[in-house]
Amino acid sequence: MWDKELKIKQIDNLLKSMKPERNVKRPKKGWLQLLRSTLGMSTRALGERCGLSQSRISLIEKGEIDGTLTLNTLEKVAEGLNCELVYFLQPKQGQTLENLREHQAEKKAKYLTQYTEIHMSLEQQPTSSAFQKSTQDKLKSELLQKWPRDFWDE
Repeated sequence: MWDKELKIKQIDNLLKSMKPERNVKRPKKGWLQLLRSTLGMSTRALGERCGLSQSRISLIEKGEIDGTLTLNTLEKVAEGLNCELVYFLQPKQGQTLENLREHQAEKKAKYLTQYTEIHMSLEQQPTSSAFQKSTQDKLKSELLQKWPRDFWDE
């Protein structure tokens, strides 16, 4: 358990230190075409630098726009541009991995509490909203502490 929590904190700190620009969008014609044309490099010249044909470079640039480009190919063409590929994932909207985990625990606890409450109501044994909230909070705490194997299952 401790190892997982420590790992989340370490990765959250790493992502925080990287401070990526969230507002940077991929250029309309893609990064490859933008950098290549800005450098004044033809598709033929880039192809030669990468060991690929001119037509293959054009297809790769189209693949970037279509979202079908593989990371290996992107890395190879980046090398041909004398650039490095920088690639990582980060939680959306400034969240942390810990926030995502807490949100999932809350969601799962709410679902389990509601599921139980439906069955209690069918048996004419409904509980108070205060009891439900207390139960949900306890479940959330337990889920965060135990971090069961099915934690992320919907």
